[in-house]
Amino acid sequence: MSRIEENKLFGTDGIRAKVGNFPFDDNSILKIGNSIGKLFIDSNILIGRDTRISGSFFEHLIASGIAENAKISSLGIIPTPGLSYIVNHSNFDYGIMITASHNPYFYNGIKIFKSNGEKISEKKEKEIEDMFFSIKQTSSCDLNLIDKENVKKKYEEFLIRVAGDIGNKGIKLVVDCANGATFEIAPMVFRKLGFETILINAEPDGENINLHCGSTHLEDLKKKVIIENADLGIGFDGDGDRVIFLDNQGNILDGDFSLFVISEFLSEYEKDFNKVVVGTIMSNLGLENALKKKGIDFLRTMVGDKNVYEEMRSSNSILGGEQSGHIILRNFQKTGDGILTTIFFIKSLLNLGLKPSDVHKELDLYPQRTVSIFVKEKRFLEDWKELNAMIKEFNNKYGKYSRLLIRYSGTEPKIRIMIESKFGDVINKNMEIFVNFLKSNIGD
Repeated sequence: MSRIEENKLFGTDGIRAKVGNFPFDDNSILKIGNSIGKLFIDSNILIGRDTRISGSFFEHLIASGIAENAKISSLGIIPTPGLSYIVNHSNFDYGIMITASHNPYFYNGIKIFKSNGEKISEKKEKEIEDMFFSIKQTSSCDLNLIDKENVKKKYEEFLIRVAGDIGNKGIKLVVDCANGATFEIAPMVFRKLGFETILINAEPDGENINLHCGSTHLEDLKKKVIIENADLGIGFDGDGDRVIFLDNQGNILDGDFSLFVISEFLSEYEKDFNKVVVGTIMSNLGLENALKKKGIDFLRTMVGDKNVYEEMRSSNSILGGEQSGHIILRNFQKTGDGILTTIFFIKSLLNLGLKPSDVHKELDLYPQRTVSIFVKEKRFLEDWKELNAMIKEFNNKYGKYSRLLIRYSGTEPKIRIMIESKFGDVINKNMEIFVNFLKSNIGD
């Protein structure tokens, strides 16, 4: 374990690790439950999970650790934003989501929400970490989890209410549920709204979540959209808090396109929109330039939808998100919501008189490439003189029309290199240089 991981449970989006590895060995999972129970004593807590095979085991073990000190109820399988919404609109003090989002089935994770649907603060995460590392003896409580399946309806009703009259417009959707938590509710909502809905990857078996499907693997979705002559392809991730779209020709419309289209709609139809959109350091320069031309300010944060949300609160923005498909509509939700984003994307297209295939013409993005490398250690980038000298040289040479970002993943043992430039040869030439350097020094 490298220095930056010592006494650390939480990453950029909750706790995440391979099942069986620390902190997701049996004893540590129970200890996480004990830590939450001791800190949230006498609280009313709601727990949910995605479809991965370890989910019910995690749920039971964490609940057993909590139950000695707090009341805990289960929603079963539900998208992360569904849990957030229900906690915010029901009598619960906290929500716990068991999910590893877009990661393979052999990962799992924990996201924790406050009573208002927001993710807990870094300060609260640190308190849980401190409690975790101070506990010497774990304890568990025999329990039958109280089943709250009936309150799931609240989330479905909310989505249909927000959609209004956008259905029954002859729109044909292909929906890839990533064999994850949206596999029941997404088609139910879209069909109730009157969309012709064709499903793929909506048969979870516990091990096929995100497997060559969903928002990070769009090949199946592209083929199906073209075969079915559909208007829009929708690719969710495993827990439903992000979404990537495909137009009728199979072109990818990532989170930058979603922010652009929805911001245009809000500019025309939403009086609460203050002409501020929040993105991250990964957001494309083309998006920033396009928004500026329309009189919309674009603010950047570090990667992580929690960082985006905090900046949205500070700037009073009601729209923000990530290129990866986390889109936050703060007037409606406190976290990324793939189904809600889909509803607003379609609503925006209809009101602006656009087809999905028009969106590429409207927004001209710079070429951008990201490479991820598995690492055996996470060295402090700030202290790495040779790497920083290389970055400085790149910026001096290409900085007027290019960007280079190197950062560690907050959820996996990976380092990511992103290069963006007006000129493709700048990307290809320099990506090879940085990939080879990092692989030879810290690659696993």
